[in-house]
Amino acid sequence: MSDFEDIIIPTYIINLKTRKDRLKSIQKEFEERKEFDVRIIEACEHEKGNIGLWKSILKIIRIAQANDDDVILIVEDDHIFTESYHKNSLISNMIDSHAQGADILLGGIGGGSKYVVPITKNRFWIDHFWCTQFVIVYKKFFQEILDVDFGEDDGADNVLSGLTLNKMVFYPFISVQKNFGYSDVPNINNNEDDIETFFKKAEKELSFYHKKYIEFTK
Repeated sequence: MSDFEDIIIPTYIINLKTRKDRLKSIQKEFEERKEFDVRIIEACEHEKGNIGLWKSILKIIRIAQANDDDVILIVEDDHIFTESYHKNSLISNMIDSHAQGADILLGGIGGGSKYVVPITKNRFWIDHFWCTQFVIVYKKFFQEILDVDFGEDDGADNVLSGLTLNKMVFYPFISVQKNFGYSDVPNINNNEDDIETFFKKAEKELSFYHKKYIEFTK
């Protein structure tokens, strides 16, 4: 039996009530994964999708505070698990990341990193990231998120990146975004690639650091 058999992760999924296709997709991703306590959170609607997303994140953080959650997983409804996902790896890395001072741990990113430091063979420190489809947030970071002065042209990923130096990402990615052919949040990162392409590019870039880490830690 796994040492993590009794650990259940509070998981908050953001979904616009009109996006039935996304709701069906994300429910399928989690239906057989008992390690997640899944709660569907109705997204805050706003004429600017970036503001709606940020308000939805704040809504989740306030619920997590009220529930006295020590750690939460925030998921956007276009998340999909990769073949690299494994329950025990997720939980052990969540625990180790917290011990190492992380404020957030990401399942995968769409790019944005200039500096990368391998912490372990499957977890890297990064200076910046794009995309927030799978974000583990620790309790000590809740209030800092709530205190942000979020601008009308800000993006949740860029704001979270700038809010803390203590952020890490899984490698290989355990989460990427599904391309539904449309987006509810504008692309403020000026990346013209489709969503699947720039996740692949980001993972390829991180593969260089992974190879060097393995080479020098044999």
